[in-house]
Amino acid sequence: MPKATSQPALSTDWSRVLALRLQRQHLAERTKAEHLVDVVREMVGLHAQVASAAELQAAARIDGLRPDDVRDALASDRSIVKAWSFRGTLHHLTPDDLADFVVAAATRERWHEDVWLRYVEMTEDQVERMIRGVGDTLTDEPMTRAVLADAIAAHLQDTALGRKLRTGWGTFLGPAAQRGELAFGPPQGQNVTFVHPSRWLGRPIALAERPDAGEPLDALGRIVSRFLVTFPGSSRDMIGRWWGAARAGIVTDALARLPVEKAEIDVDGTRAWVRTEDVETVRAAEPFRGVRLLPAFDPFINELPRRTESVLPVAHHDDVYRTAGWVTPLVVVDGRIGGTWNLGVSAKRGVVEVVRWSSWRRPAAAELAAEVDRVAAFLDRPLAVETTKVD
Repeated sequence: MPKATSQPALSTDWSRVLALRLQRQHLAERTKAEHLVDVVREMVGLHAQVASAAELQAAARIDGLRPDDVRDALASDRSIVKAWSFRGTLHHLTPDDLADFVVAAATRERWHEDVWLRYVEMTEDQVERMIRGVGDTLTDEPMTRAVLADAIAAHLQDTALGRKLRTGWGTFLGPAAQRGELAFGPPQGQNVTFVHPSRWLGRPIALAERPDAGEPLDALGRIVSRFLVTFPGSSRDMIGRWWGAARAGIVTDALARLPVEKAEIDVDGTRAWVRTEDVETVRAAEPFRGVRLLPAFDPFINELPRRTESVLPVAHHDDVYRTAGWVTPLVVVDGRIGGTWNLGVSAKRGVVEVVRWSSWRRPAAAELAAEVDRVAAFLDRPLAVETTKVD
């Protein structure tokens, strides 16, 4: 971390910063189902690598939400869209945020690097040709991966590329998504489908269609400024991890382009950033009291400081941030991570299996039961609670 050259605007602790995050992310107090799109916008996207986890992320913030509300917003209303975005992972985004992401994504195009090109056994020209091929092929009619791969192979007369495009991850289709030439359509059974974002959403999204879209760093600055609203107290490293910065210094460059004034604060020894207008809000934040169940990959969990005892017991860090990028569902107790949870089956009934890492205050058990009831209502099935304590 660079040596500090000035006094921070505020010295505080993680309990206050996380209390403000919980409030801004509709976790301290949930909002209503009609605000689904607002929540996706305010969160700057929900992590959608696992569809059911994305639905639970929305439900954690919205009272009365149903799984079909999320699916309808994606498939029927088209008010949110699923695409590869931050860190190269899948997110639910608003169309406006997807449009901004596509411009900013030029700051993280990996396919100009020799190591990436060697890994995929392609040249830079071949990648550009593939991106154009995807854009030429996709429409507003959903296409399965296999159909898309065959169509592009025929269009470009490249059977080897067709085989690569059939692979299950976003390695080959991700570049087209970053340029705004590909997004996800509604699933067909067990098969994912793809659409062209501009044609699906009825507005220009693809970078090639927007010659006046502006500078990538300006777009990234706008996105980071909105990220700091919902994730105040983020350090350069935290912002870089969230964005998936491809080169050193990109976060510093983006911070210099924020459309709002920023202030550096000290959070338990970590230099971090907030909007200047939020300095006093952080100072006045009251530590959160309550219990919340957050699902796998929840953005609140993703963007926590790593190996910070006052937030999450360091001894359990690797139980949360696991191999292959898996992020475990967590129990938030009074603003601190107090354990993990999982949906399971016990004696032919649904159960929420909670692993508790520490002693909780006595009323927390009743608050946990209320959270389990909320999850059960969303899933439309009864759930019991089984709790195990570990050190």
